[in-house]
Amino acid sequence: MMKSLRSAIISIFLLLGIQQGYSQSAEINLKFRYANGVNPIGIDVTYTLSETFSNSTGRLMFLYDKMYPLQRSSDTVSSLQVRDRLGAFPLKLQTSDKSNSSDYVKWSASRAQNGPLTVSYYVPLAPRIALKSGPVKDLQAAGDGLSGAIGSFLLFPDHSKKITINLHWTLNDGQEAVCSQGFGKNISFQTSVIDLFETQFLAGSLYSYANNKINTGFRMYGLGQDVNNELNASAGWYEMAYKTIRDNLNGSPTSPFYYFFRSYHGNPMSSGRATNGSFLMYLPKQMSMNDEDVKILSAHEMIHVFVSDLVSPDGLTDWYIEGIADYLSVKLLYDGHLIGEKKYLEVINGQAAEYYTNKLRSTPNKKIPEIMWLGTNAWTTPYCRGSMYFADLEGKLRQHKAKVTVLSLVNTLNSMKNRGEPITSDSWANLLKKEAGEWALTDYESMLSGNLLIPGDNAFGEKFKREAVKARFFDLGFDYPKSIKVGEQIKNLRGDSPAAKAGLKEGDIINNAVDLIPLYRSYSKPLTIYVKRNSKIIPITYHPRSTSASAYKWMSTR
Repeated sequence: MMKSLRSAIISIFLLLGIQQGYSQSAEINLKFRYANGVNPIGIDVTYTLSETFSNSTGRLMFLYDKMYPLQRSSDTVSSLQVRDRLGAFPLKLQTSDKSNSSDYVKWSASRAQNGPLTVSYYVPLAPRIALKSGPVKDLQAAGDGLSGAIGSFLLFPDHSKKITINLHWTLNDGQEAVCSQGFGKNISFQTSVIDLFETQFLAGSLYSYANNKINTGFRMYGLGQDVNNELNASAGWYEMAYKTIRDNLNGSPTSPFYYFFRSYHGNPMSSGRATNGSFLMYLPKQMSMNDEDVKILSAHEMIHVFVSDLVSPDGLTDWYIEGIADYLSVKLLYDGHLIGEKKYLEVINGQAAEYYTNKLRSTPNKKIPEIMWLGTNAWTTPYCRGSMYFADLEGKLRQHKAKVTVLSLVNTLNSMKNRGEPITSDSWANLLKKEAGEWALTDYESMLSGNLLIPGDNAFGEKFKREAVKARFFDLGFDYPKSIKVGEQIKNLRGDSPAAKAGLKEGDIINNAVDLIPLYRSYSKPLTIYVKRNSKIIPITYHPRSTSASAYKWMSTR
């Protein structure tokens, strides 16, 4: 009876899709694979494409997200079988650099599709400590379930039009599934292929703060460590933060909004990734949902859901989308009385330290893509530069008695995007010139050139003042990218560095992962690294600083 009912519902969705122009459809079936019948180790994927999927116009090109910058390693497709009416449907992996210059690995079909196409394969979990750090979207086990973005496991044909997706989860009793498109083990929706890859999900024994009969407003789902008490204690705050951010950024109160979080023993740094209508947070086991830093990071990701990025080559507009999320996440929470003055000052001064102690703070914006993943705290350059730029702009708009604010300028760009207009860096420049004047355009161009930003006393509010502080540039003393991971060696240690003077040696094996974010956001915090040397674990503590740097912080005038 239930199976027949499900088939009838699916048929209705398919019919509606055809009537709306979505004649291409896919039935996607997903099932966990377990080790010892308990721990999820990967996912079995089977899907069927409608007979008309390829439009009979050519050969299909299958895409598989490279997961940049995380980089795939073991989490690749295996046991791949593809068949249509004629039998085996061969796919050829495109290996040339020219073919694979995008964000996707590509397989091309050897012939045209003939009838419905069935695809099946297996994808194991991604490593819990990735080759490189990056946004939360990889396939991970949390608790008894799986989480990530659908692109973490989906090998799927490229398609230019929207398609109807019928998504089915085979789960154990007591388990549920939820994704950016809705709650339930069986859901249907229309989407583009690229948006399908970005769709986020949790499936397993979920923790929730939601009315599953209502598909509007704020909903919160978690997977992993037992956080029922924390969720019950903190969910009200998160919903108030969502409403504050939504109302200030002109979001719709009736659209569904999903806060997903997952928890497992992985990297020590909490991180998140936003997409349309949802964001997914990774919460390390040692962190609590009640931590104010987790709340502010969550607000950062919420803002990403509501603020449209500028159209530009990758990395060139991070100053905008990441900078505004850093800036508004703390400003809106403070103005909305969701954090106090002490925490407000701690965060803005942390952002200031991250900017002023960054050796790459003067890198021109056009060079950002070249340096983003090359060195310690290089990736933070556009974040902290952007947040300082928006604070500086806000103070000067007040000083010039302008009729606009940073928030109203951002909302204007969002409105343009909603009307279907492409918004670019030129859109921002033109808006500044029109609404604020030539001075704002000059300041913007100066920021892009990498010139030092020194926001005024009033940049963070009228009751605060700026003062100069003694500071030094952040410097680990040895070569490393953006994080310190277990099992890797100390390389290219500089003999005159504080690290070497504290006892660190070339070739030491790192024994504990370190979250560097608190160090970036401090002018004086020491670093402790536990290293393995001759079978002994040795703690090395030192101040990761080098030459002096001009720097500032803000204080209350009261």
